[in-house]
Amino acid sequence: MKIYNYLFYKGHQLATRSGNFDDMPVLGAITFVVPCVILNIFTVALMLEGIQVMDFTFDKTYKYTFTLLVVLTVLFYYMQGNRHEKVIKKYEAYERKTQIGLHPLLVFLLYYSITFAILLLAGFFKNGDWIFSN
Repeated sequence: MKIYNYLFYKGHQLATRSGNFDDMPVLGAITFVVPCVILNIFTVALMLEGIQVMDFTFDKTYKYTFTLLVVLTVLFYYMQGNRHEKVIKKYEAYERKTQIGLHPLLVFLLYYSITFAILLLAGFFKNGDWIFSN
C-alpha cells in the first residue's frame, strides 16, 4: 500500500495545484490512483490466466460496475479515519526532511509507463507470444 499512498500524495499535490478540487482534494487524488489500481488488477488477472489458474472475462456490461466499485473502495479506504490526512502529513514531512520532492506528473508518467510495460508483458505471457512462445 505504500506505493498507492505515495501516488495518492502526489495526486493530492496535483489536485491542490490545479484548484479544481478545492472542495474535496481526496476525490482529485483518487482520480490518479484508481487507474493505477485498475491496471494492476488487469495485470494480475492476465498473469493468472497465463498460468491457467483462473479464467477472467472483462465484459463490457460490467465495466461501469467494476470501475465504480474500485473508485468507491479507494475512496472509502482514504476517507476512513481521516487516513488521507495522515498520508499527506507523512509524505510532506518526508519531503521536508529529505529536501527531495519529485514533480507529481513525473511520478505518474513513470508509474504508468512501468505498469503498462508489465501489463504488456503479462498479455504476451498469457497469449504465448514473443519471448514466451514455445
